[in-house]
Amino acid sequence: MMLLVPSGCALFKKTPPAPATAPSRSPARQHVDAKAQKQYYDLGVQQYSRENYGEAKEAFEQALALGPNTALGVKAHENLKKIERILKTLKEIETK
Repeated sequence: MMLLVPSGCALFKKTPPAPATAPSRSPARQHVDAKAQKQYYDLGVQQYSRENYGEAKEAFEQALALGPNTALGVKAHENLKKIERILKTLKEIETK
């Protein structure tokens, strides 16, 4: 994975990370709406426990987008990887 980090150049505009991407390792601090992130993360956990993987995935993607470098962002990313493995397995089972 290639990571480009601007070094003091004001021409680079920070853009929010795309959902379902790996957490950035950039040392830059950004404001995180911790309350909203927790609400999305908790919704993801609820939906995951109900086996509503599509809804869980969407909620975890939102939590990740709000703060990929936070503890909840990292957990959301890990849960997204689990969901992708589950969905892949379910698809393989359906095709048999």
